Amino acid sequence: MDAAVDEAALMPRDAVLEDVRAAVAAYNEARPTVAWNMHMRVMLLFGAYLLFAAFVTYQVMTTLEMNVLGILLVVLVLVGGFIWRFSVGPAKLFQQTLRDRMLPLVFGFVDDVRYANGVEPHFMKAMPGKDFVPRDRSEHGDAISGVHEGLTFVLSETELSAGSGKSRQTTFKGIIFHFTREPAFPGLLLAARKPNAMQRFVRDLFGGSRLALVTSGNPEVDASHEFRTDRPEAATALVQGTLAKALDYLATEWRDDVVRIALNGPDCYLLVPTKKNFFELPPVDTAIDFDRDIRPMIRDLVTLLATAQLVNRIG
Repeated sequence: MDAAVDEAALMPRDAVLEDVRAAVAAYNEARPTVAWNMHMRVMLLFGAYLLFAAFVTYQVMTTLEMNVLGILLVVLVLVGGFIWRFSVGPAKLFQQTLRDRMLPLVFGFVDDVRYANGVEPHFMKAMPGKDFVPRDRSEHGDAISGVHEGLTFVLSETELSAGSGKSRQTTFKGIIFHFTREPAFPGLLLAARKPNAMQRFVRDLFGGSRLALVTSGNPEVDASHEFRTDRPEAATALVQGTLAKALDYLATEWRDDVVRIALNGPDCYLLVPTKKNFFELPPVDTAIDFDRDIRPMIRDLVTLLATAQLVNRIG
């Protein structure tokens, strides 16, 4: 398969970039006032609360029974968290407003582009679980959806985890791409991170996997991925052909961890792990520089879309 993707062709046009620059300039103009107001709220409100909390704690320790102290500390921490969020909330909302305006501009070449934050994507409930990426909790940041050159997609910044308390484990953190493919795969095919010995033991202890195991024949790909399917004949040709080549290519583009792919009928789930926040902006104390802060973000987003287009050509 042709792994090369013309990222330059996907980059926003100059007119779009000028609109983004204008949004950044407006942000930088209003930013000093927002930052000053935030610092004043933190100093006056949160600072005053810390003094009050210290005074109340001292009174309890010297006049009341010690078993009351634990309850008091819990209440003070909860109230303190609320006051802190109230103090910095307007600044965070100010930054979110810039993303609300900027990201749809960056993706102006995408038809029917939509942006959301903190909303669970519709595809999460149908995404394969145990054999693909175990999870019982998900947290979602920024999300973009739209249609690009016939590819209907949803891009979501997501963290998945399993377990609770001290046993809670992050099973994925990065970008999830969901899109539909034609032709559809006639069943379920998972290219997931290869489990370690303990994970295999736990899986086998609870009945193992009902999906058949196939190999790609590529030692590097098979060392990192495990391919499971309910349609071995249809999957083998795909795994030993374009899918293995795509994963081999993606391993050079995304080095943080293993890229995972699930095909379930027409639905494709592409999980790209990353340690960074693609939509992160500098603290409100710092002015945004287009070339330092925004241009790399644009390139990352374009690369993600190009990666999805590459996976869409598998088959």
